[in-house]
Amino acid sequence: MKLSSDQIAHLISNFLTGKLSDSERASLNRWLKDPFNEMQFYKIIDAKSFVNKTHQYRRFNSSKAYQKVVRKHRPSKSALAYAVAIFIPLILGVSIWIISEREHENLQFSENIGSVSKKAIVTLSDGSSVDLSNDEINLVVEDGVVVGKDSSSTLVYNNIETDELQYNTISVPYGGEYHLILNDGTQVWLNSGSILKFPVNFIGKKREVSLLGEAYFEVAHNAKKPFVVNASLSSVKVYGTSFNVMSYGDDKLDQITLVEGSVGVNIGSKQIVIKPGQQAEIVHDNSRLTVKEVDVSYITGWKDGVMKFKDMSLKELSERISRWYDVDFFFANSKVSEFTFSGNFKRGTNFELLMEILERTSNIDISVEGRIVLIKETE
Repeated sequence: MKLSSDQIAHLISNFLTGKLSDSERASLNRWLKDPFNEMQFYKIIDAKSFVNKTHQYRRFNSSKAYQKVVRKHRPSKSALAYAVAIFIPLILGVSIWIISEREHENLQFSENIGSVSKKAIVTLSDGSSVDLSNDEINLVVEDGVVVGKDSSSTLVYNNIETDELQYNTISVPYGGEYHLILNDGTQVWLNSGSILKFPVNFIGKKREVSLLGEAYFEVAHNAKKPFVVNASLSSVKVYGTSFNVMSYGDDKLDQITLVEGSVGVNIGSKQIVIKPGQQAEIVHDNSRLTVKEVDVSYITGWKDGVMKFKDMSLKELSERISRWYDVDFFFANSKVSEFTFSGNFKRGTNFELLMEILERTSNIDISVEGRIVLIKETE
């Protein structure tokens, strides 16, 4: 029996509050047998994220934040229209090029918002977890066996022999990133807000992992055993190559971008092969598949600590900034969401500086309270 979204939400809510009945637990366990469902579940129940977000929204005073914005300008007839803030990711201004860090006036920040850092949690097959952001952790042990070694913010799985598939799941929160080396030598860079489920040792005729979020893969070549990445709507089959997969659930699309080699992108029984410099995009609503030529440096720059964009819609860009800095954004005027933006900035760019540049060089006003940002178009 297929569960509706309301039924799933009810089951997870009861799980979090300890109210699951035996029949509900059985239903939840059946739903969790799907790897993608399991990754979504891990993302939802991440304790730190859940607690922090709850506290942030409880503290957020939308009226106070709104007043900070409108105080900059004389009230207009349309002012009341801005009082109801609709939740979407950050909206930015007109096209600019961020090229330097310069002296700037402070916006009113009530919380220090840091940039991306190395942090992740790995969940073992027995359900226990290890916080990899803890500097004292350098070994991941499961059933008395060392399955991973954490060194220089890289989790390495090597020389592991098992008779059956045992899966680990690594979860990277917003504001984090991590580097992983699988047992076959494949390297994986995980972007903020991503989850990867993988076997500690690849057994059988293929090497198969599941991804929710964004990752860059450099696959170790093995002509006899293809490497398969399962995303929300698609799967990617390769033997040895470099490519980027972006499949965040809230983006409602999958994007597979090839850097080197050759990959087959599968949707159901259909497969297409893309070439280096091409990107396959699958829209979730209608499974529509398109292939286009792209500048891969704009897609993969995040791996090297640079966010690059060219004529990117504000909606898409805002989602990426939100993940890097672990912040939530509200806006009071949907018109600005259609603006485009071009530029780049490095990992480590001060969030306050970034907001200052956006406000000075675009037609928007920004107000920040805690980790929540309210933005309106300048009147």
